[in-house]
Amino acid sequence: MPKIGLKLMLVGIALALITIVSLVLSSISRLNTYQIAVPYNRLTKQLQREVKSAGLHVGSPGFAFITFPSVFTSMQLNEISCLNQDGISIDLDVTVQFQADPKYLYDIILQFKDFNGYKQILDASGRAAVHDACAHFNTTAFQSMRGYFQVKLLEEMKKSLNPFYVILRDLQINRVRRPGDFETAVKDKEAAKENIKIAENERPKLLTQARTEYQKALKQAQIINERAETDSNIIRNQAENEAEAIRAQYTAETETYVKLKRTMRVDIESLLNYMAIRLLGTSKNEIYMNIKSPAQVKYDL
Repeated sequence: MPKIGLKLMLVGIALALITIVSLVLSSISRLNTYQIAVPYNRLTKQLQREVKSAGLHVGSPGFAFITFPSVFTSMQLNEISCLNQDGISIDLDVTVQFQADPKYLYDIILQFKDFNGYKQILDASGRAAVHDACAHFNTTAFQSMRGYFQVKLLEEMKKSLNPFYVILRDLQINRVRRPGDFETAVKDKEAAKENIKIAENERPKLLTQARTEYQKALKQAQIINERAETDSNIIRNQAENEAEAIRAQYTAETETYVKLKRTMRVDIESLLNYMAIRLLGTSKNEIYMNIKSPAQVKYDL
């Protein structure tokens, strides 16, 4: 019997030690450098207000930490489809860096239980803020005013998430997807702009080439005109010289015949008959004439 009693006592002591060790272990918890937490007693269902930071912490038996990140965390808001000012559906991917305000961690846990519940409400409210901001911009502004849209979206996000004790540090718009037809139209417009820019850049070169060709044409026309004037002067001079020679020839012949008429003391008709006879006499070929009969074949000179 004494042996049985001793064994029972040893078992009891062992169980007590195990219980004490378990209680001690359950009363100790460690927080990493990137964590903050509020202690919660699972046995008494009590939540403390004090916010704990990194380190080893000891509490009452049954306590645990409800942890939150002590650094900024990225929240991905992907595949958000919103209607813009033009009524066109725009798909956005947005990333937000946020942190729960440590000063209100107790209130946050009372409302949202833990970090997962807190993040869900932030996700829903953040998407609603994107929809609100999207409605103030037209389709082209998402590309041409993307930086301004990002700033306005961050302001809208802060306003929407302010009741949830959140600190927002930064926001990035990762991708903007517009309707396919609109994208095609935008690409065509951009291509047209590039073509216009190329044409504008080529314009001075083409104008220079055109002016050069124009000057060459003017020079060539001037050369042709000068050549034509020179040729016409040559032809005119030749014609005048030939005409002058012919006039001189006829003048000389006229003077000769006048002198002959005076010398021979004949009238014009007799002179013409004389000239006809001389013409017939000096001809080397036979001449056939149709003269009325009787014809005068001899003239007195």
